[in-house]
Amino acid sequence: MKLNSLYFSVLALFFVPSFLSAQDFDLKKAHTWDLDSFYTKVFDLSGYISEESQIECNRFLRTTKYLKDSAYIGYAFDSKAMDCFARNYLDSAFAFEDSAIALFRSLNDSIGLSTAYYNLSLFHEYKGEYATTLNLIHLGREIDLTLGYELENDIFYYHRLSGVVYAQDQVELALRYAHNAWRAMYEAGMPYSYMVPEMHLNYAWLYNELGVSELAVYHAEKAYSFTKEDSLVITRSGALEILSDEALKEGKEYLAWNYAMQSLKLSKGYGDLYYEIYSYFFLVDLCIKKGDIVKAGEYATIIKKYEDEFAVSPTYVWSVNEALYQYNKAIGEFSTALKHLENRNKAQEEINKFDGRAAMRQFDEEMAVRSQKLAEAKSKIQNQELKQQRLYILFAIILLVIASLSLVYIFLSRQKLQRSNKILWERNRLIQEQKEEILQQRHNLSKQNEELNILLNSKDRLFSILAHDLRQPFNQILGIIDLMDNEALDGPERKEILIGLKSSVQSTSDLVNNVLLWSKAQFAGTTVNPIALPLSETVKKSLLYFSMALSKKKIGVNFDIPEELSILFDKDHFESVMRNIFSNAYKFSPSNSTIYISAKHDMENKRVYLKVKDEGVGMDQYQREKLLEGTGGGDTYQGTLQENGTGIGMIIVRDFLKENNSSFDIESQLEQGTSMILNLPSA
Repeated sequence: MKLNSLYFSVLALFFVPSFLSAQDFDLKKAHTWDLDSFYTKVFDLSGYISEESQIECNRFLRTTKYLKDSAYIGYAFDSKAMDCFARNYLDSAFAFEDSAIALFRSLNDSIGLSTAYYNLSLFHEYKGEYATTLNLIHLGREIDLTLGYELENDIFYYHRLSGVVYAQDQVELALRYAHNAWRAMYEAGMPYSYMVPEMHLNYAWLYNELGVSELAVYHAEKAYSFTKEDSLVITRSGALEILSDEALKEGKEYLAWNYAMQSLKLSKGYGDLYYEIYSYFFLVDLCIKKGDIVKAGEYATIIKKYEDEFAVSPTYVWSVNEALYQYNKAIGEFSTALKHLENRNKAQEEINKFDGRAAMRQFDEEMAVRSQKLAEAKSKIQNQELKQQRLYILFAIILLVIASLSLVYIFLSRQKLQRSNKILWERNRLIQEQKEEILQQRHNLSKQNEELNILLNSKDRLFSILAHDLRQPFNQILGIIDLMDNEALDGPERKEILIGLKSSVQSTSDLVNNVLLWSKAQFAGTTVNPIALPLSETVKKSLLYFSMALSKKKIGVNFDIPEELSILFDKDHFESVMRNIFSNAYKFSPSNSTIYISAKHDMENKRVYLKVKDEGVGMDQYQREKLLEGTGGGDTYQGTLQENGTGIGMIIVRDFLKENNSSFDIESQLEQGTSMILNLPSA
């Protein structure tokens, strides 16, 4: 009997809930998703000796009973049984698991029943009842095979068998089952990768027992490295014990002692007296091997104190008496040592009185027979299905012959009718062609009328804008020329008026350029040529157009566009859009303010969002809605330095964005600035 048998119990404690949760349940009751999340939380806490674990198990049981959800009540009983077992409340654990099994049977819940069998086998293994243990494991496996979970089941099944036979000191057979479990893990595509640390630890103990030190150390280090960042405390503690024992074999006493102390610290931190005492078993053995009898005596005293704490488990009784036997023999107390040796041998007899190897061989033979019968039954069913298929085919052939004869009769009877209708059909065809020609002409005429209406509307719109926006700047220019012609201006006034004249001419030039560009799109038709444009470079180029104006008003620019962003857009259209947006941002921004230009990439939707935000006068909700709805084009507003707007700018922005699969949004409040947000296609 070896100390590491407890780690197989830990494996089952963690694996069973995860194995169950991996299956596909049929959850039909109300509140299914709430209970499902609740159940997952209880699973995650399974096997931990904590107040939270106990509280959540009890709360889950009360909730399922309150909702009267029979299916989940069974899983609540199962979870509660595991919690009681972890706390060494064996009677309660057996009672809850029996209730779960009874409920699963009444509901025909095969998955729940299989899981309950596996958990109940763990309880019996703890008590040394190996015949019952193997019987329950086999019952669970038989259900899983029937459900088609053979490959996934093999991982847990062979690992459990490895632990059972190792408890009976059958190391070679345990190693073979461990190989089977590992092979099943890889063949199944590593569905339970969290099992890897436990399986490495299993290998480490087996190779340590067989004296294959290199492999023992390798697997212990793997088990430790996979668990040092998570909650598998007992697995990590076991790995350190293996490393300690192997270090002592190499004469590295200090390293061995350091590993052992770390292992004891982890066991104590876990909060379960059972695992802590097993660490003391290891320390007694280690101290005796390194010749530190005083320390061995201290740990032996602790073990003696808890000699009867878990006496229901023959493996625990064996381990207690083995440790005390070795210690008393080392200090020369031979009579006491003999007493513990006798107790140890009695426990060994209790463990070995059941021949696990023969029982498993018999089960394998029974399963082979059942598999053969199942194959025969499947073959019989397939033959019956084949006979039915043949009958269906014969019936279909008969129906096909009847249908064919009917079709021939119909064909012959209709030939005469077709000949008489051929002339009529030809006439109808000519009429239809003439009708289609008339419809096509009507469609073409309607399309021409529609295009003419568009041109007329565009003409009216253009003349309206020109009449509105050109009258004032030209009147202003003529007035200035009259003043200069009459020599009514002195030097300073003349200079100031010339500056205003230049601004007015520039504004008028912008208007003419925009009108020409928009008119070309409206009357000559727009040719959109979208290409990949580097966003940062293109925006900067458009921004340079306003550099002197921005400097004049002392307006700063905060530029935050990643260099790697690019958009799919017509180059001329995009530059026109940006000039009009920058013109508005500049015009309505006060001196000594900042314009913020940024962009972000929505990779999922393949869109780029470009944002131009000013600190200007902003706009009210009415103005914003007019621009968004397309009813505000042609409106003009003066800037903070009385700059004149072109009026047509937002019309060009809206039209060119639409033609390039883009849109815009406006965020603005009075006296708090305005943000123009462009939704652009990513390249």
